[in-house]
Amino acid sequence: MTTQPSKQLETFESPNPDRDYTIEITMPEFTCLCPKTGQPDFATLYLDYIPDRLCVELKSLKLYIWSFRNEGAFHEAVTNRILSDLVKATQPRYMRLRAEFYVRGGIYTTVTAEHRQPGFGLPPPPPPSEETVKVELAGHEPPPELPPPAKPRPARAEAAPTSARFRMLARARRPESDNGAEETTPAERAAGNRTTPPAKPKAAPRNEVFLGIDLGTSSCRVVAIDAKGAILAQAGAPLPLPHKSDTQITQDPLLWWKAVTAGLAQVFKEIDPGRVSAMAVDGTSGTLLLTDAKGVPVTPALMYNDARAVDEAETLLSVADARSGAHGASSSLAKLLWLQNRDMSKKAAHALHQADWIAGMLTGRFGVSDYNNSLKLGYDVETLCWPEWLATLGLKDGLLPEVLRPGDRLGNVSADLAKKLGLRPDTRVLAGTTDGVASFLAAGAAKPGHAVTALGSTLVLKLLSDKPVFAAEHGVYSHRLGNLWLVGGASNSGGAVLLQYFSIEQLRELTPQLDPENLTGLEYYPLPGTGERFPINDPTMQPILEPLPGDSVTFLQAMLEGMAGIEAHGYQLLHKLGAPRVSEIRTTGGGAQNAAWTRIRERIVGTPIRPARSELAAFGTALLAAGLVTSGLFFLKIAKESHLPFGSTRCADRSGRTNGTGSAIFMIV
Repeated sequence: MTTQPSKQLETFESPNPDRDYTIEITMPEFTCLCPKTGQPDFATLYLDYIPDRLCVELKSLKLYIWSFRNEGAFHEAVTNRILSDLVKATQPRYMRLRAEFYVRGGIYTTVTAEHRQPGFGLPPPPPPSEETVKVELAGHEPPPELPPPAKPRPARAEAAPTSARFRMLARARRPESDNGAEETTPAERAAGNRTTPPAKPKAAPRNEVFLGIDLGTSSCRVVAIDAKGAILAQAGAPLPLPHKSDTQITQDPLLWWKAVTAGLAQVFKEIDPGRVSAMAVDGTSGTLLLTDAKGVPVTPALMYNDARAVDEAETLLSVADARSGAHGASSSLAKLLWLQNRDMSKKAAHALHQADWIAGMLTGRFGVSDYNNSLKLGYDVETLCWPEWLATLGLKDGLLPEVLRPGDRLGNVSADLAKKLGLRPDTRVLAGTTDGVASFLAAGAAKPGHAVTALGSTLVLKLLSDKPVFAAEHGVYSHRLGNLWLVGGASNSGGAVLLQYFSIEQLRELTPQLDPENLTGLEYYPLPGTGERFPINDPTMQPILEPLPGDSVTFLQAMLEGMAGIEAHGYQLLHKLGAPRVSEIRTTGGGAQNAAWTRIRERIVGTPIRPARSELAAFGTALLAAGLVTSGLFFLKIAKESHLPFGSTRCADRSGRTNGTGSAIFMIV
C-alpha cells in the first residue's frame, strides 16, 4: 500500500453483517486550506457508522484524510465530500461525520452530515465528544475554558507500523513592577506618561506553590512544588502524535493548549490555585510556528525533528557563524527560512517556539522567548545578542522575538485566565526553557563532567561544562546555564524507533527476556526514518537494522545496544571537541525505567549511571519557576546583580529593542 496521500478508500468485509453494530473513529489532525486566504484550517473529525457489508480500512482512511492538507475547501463542503466518499466506498446502513473546526477569527464551526439507507430507523445518539477548548488571545477571542469534569472521549492512538516479521509481537529589559507592568522612569513620570505608581499586589500566601509545565512529543505534564522543591501534585494529558509526511513533521498548536489546560485542571483538583505564585513552561527545542500579532497561529507547528529545510540549512552553512546553534535542517532558523521562502510568513507577526507560545497564551504577551529556546533560531548565547549576520537573510522585520533569560519575569497571567482557573491576578509567568535543559535541571547533575541522557522519543545528551562547545558539522551546540554550559546534541534515535516495531505491552513482555551480560554483536543504528542530527549530522542517513535475527528478543536487544552505542559515541565526541570527559550519567525519560537497558548502557558507554533526582522535565521547570534549582550537591539560584559580568553587554535586537544591562548568574554555594 502507498504511503503517499491518496483519494483511494479501501474496504474489507464486515465480520458480522447480520448484526447492527457501531464503529467510532476519531481523526484529531485533519487539515485543509481556507479557500479565501490559503491559511491552514484544523479540525477533529468524528466518524461513527453502522456497516452493512463493508468496513473502511484505517490505513487507507488515514492517507485519504491526509490528501486534503493542501486543498482549499469550505468547512461545509469538505465535510459533506468526505461523507459522500465514505458512503460510496462502504454503502453503510448508517453513517455520521462530525467535523469540529478550531477557532478562526473568534468563530468555531462544527459541521455534521448524516447518511442512512432507505428504511433504516432512527440514528443512534451521537457519542460523547471532547468539548472544544476556546482560546482567548488578548481579547481577540473567547477566554479559555477547561475541559469539563466528565471524562472526555479519548482519541484513538494510531497504531505504530510494525515490520511483518515482528508483527506478532504486535533577558534583560526595563525592570517590571510586582504586578507585571513596566516601571516608568522619572522622565516618563515627569512627562505625564504615568501619574501614579503601579498598585502593589496582595501579599502571597506563605505556603506558595510553583508550577512547571512541560510540553513533550506525546503528552503535557504539569508539576506543582513548594518553596523547598517538594512535589505537591502532578498531572499529565496526552497529545496526539505529530503528523508525519516524509521529512515534514507537524502538529496543531491548539492541541498543546488543550493539553495544558487539561493538565492544570487536574493539578488544581489537588492544590488550591490561589496558592500558585509563579509558573514557567518548557517545550521541545527547535519546534517553531508563526502567529499573527495576537498570537493566533498562521501555520502549523514545525516540530523539533522536522527536517524539510535542507536547502535553507545549506544557506546557513555559508552565512551563519560556525559557533551558532542554528545550523542543521531541523533548526528553528532553517524552518523559519523555509516558511518565509514559501510566502507563509506574510500574515505573521511572531516566530515562536512551543514554550514561547504557551507562555503567551497564559499571559497574552507574545513575541518573547528565552535564550535556551532561541539558540537554534540564531541567538548568540555567548554575547546575549542577535548576531549581525542575521541581517543578510532578509527576514521579515519583527518576526524574531525579544529574548529573556530563563526565569526572567514575562508577566502575570491574563485576567480572564486567572478568573477561569482561580489563580491570583498577580500570578507570575516566567520565561521558560527547552525540555532538554529542564530535564537536566530536574536530574540533579552536580558539576562539570556530570551528564544527563534523556531516553525519550529521541536520545538527548547534555554534559555540564565550564566552557561552551559548538560544532555544527556534528550537530553539537551549547545551552547557557548561568556561567556554565550544557554541551550536547540530540539524536533522532530513541523510543520512537522502538514503537515502530513493538507496542508498549510487547516491550514490557520482552524486557525480562533480555540478556545484558551477553551482547548480540549486531551493530545497529536505529533511526525512525531518513536523517540523523547527532553524533552524525547527515540528513540523508538511513537506519541500519540488519541483519535481522531469528527472534524478537534479540532484535529488541540489538536495537537497545545500537542506541547505547550512539550514546557512547556522542559523549566521546563531546570530549574530543573540548568538553570534559563524562564521569557520571543520570538518566531521564521513559527508558530510564528499563533496568536491562541501563545495564546495556553501562557496559557499552563505560560510565556509572545513577538515577535522576527526578525524571520529570516539568519538575526542572517548576524549580526554575521557584527561583531555585537544587541538586544533591549544590544550589543554583538566579541572582540579579548589575555589577556582575554575565549578561552585562547592552545589545539591540533585530527590532531595535534592547536586551538590557542587568545580569543573572547561577551561583554555586
